[in-house]
Amino acid sequence: MSITLYFAKVNINSHILEIYKDKKKRNEILKLVFLNLKEGIKYKKSNLNYTENGETYTYDADYKLNNITKFDDDTIVGSVIKTSYLFANKLNEETGEVTKIPVENSEVIEFYFDVYKEKIAYYRTNRFGYAEFPQVFKEFLNICMSSKREEYNFEVSVLREGLNVEDIQNQLKKLGRLETLKIEIIPPNPDDELLDGIQDNGEEYIEGIKEGNITYTSTAFESKDSRGLNIDAKLIKKELNKVNNIHPKLTDVKAIRNGYLTVEARNKSGRFFSTNKTKPITDKLEEKPSSIVEFATLCKRKIVSLANSLR
Repeated sequence: MSITLYFAKVNINSHILEIYKDKKKRNEILKLVFLNLKEGIKYKKSNLNYTENGETYTYDADYKLNNITKFDDDTIVGSVIKTSYLFANKLNEETGEVTKIPVENSEVIEFYFDVYKEKIAYYRTNRFGYAEFPQVFKEFLNICMSSKREEYNFEVSVLREGLNVEDIQNQLKKLGRLETLKIEIIPPNPDDELLDGIQDNGEEYIEGIKEGNITYTSTAFESKDSRGLNIDAKLIKKELNKVNNIHPKLTDVKAIRNGYLTVEARNKSGRFFSTNKTKPITDKLEEKPSSIVEFATLCKRKIVSLANSLR
């Protein structure tokens, strides 16, 4: 049976300004990630879910890193176990009453992490989604890399099919009569080529975030006017186009794909748009690998192929 692979991009957020000054810092941090990411790290989170009737409820889930194997090429294979409770129907045969009883359930996702390429390949399960996994992995990185001496912060985002700013504007116009619009930008966590470009020619945006020690910006627009927000307004266009002014070597498509720019909007009727809801990039393994080494080998090939296709 074939397996669908999803991909995620790891971004160093807390120390990115230091990396802009000295690109050696990037590899120093990633080396620490390779050393510190170990099995047994745990994280607990409350999740939102829906009943069969469409009602919402929250449930707690425990996540744990397991079966970590590290290879000489600075890659890691492991699994994440998600343990939570499902509520099953139990029939009282005497009274005919049906009650809900909690049943412990575990879901396991295997992953391959190329540390220096900052890419993860993984698959999903029925109750452990492809968008949930990067959120959990981010927390594992933040936990394993932070101490009393120094705190690190990472962002991990699903790699998605490319959109550019014009695509986003068109999607927002189709949504119609926008009530809210939120635009979030994190400084790019670049490859060596872009990092060299940033150091040689930082551009106004890069110099601005360096000066302000800024690692995240968020701009929100809201309209109570019945006509909604005007996407063609200069103020909104300027904010959306900031991503095009980060650096000439960084395209808007690449910035959005790698999670540097996130746009969310809601119209007057409650319909929602998010760049985090666009189609993820996927690939397939024709059969489930029979060993960890085979899984690592196949995922490595897929990540190299993906990098070549996205150039």
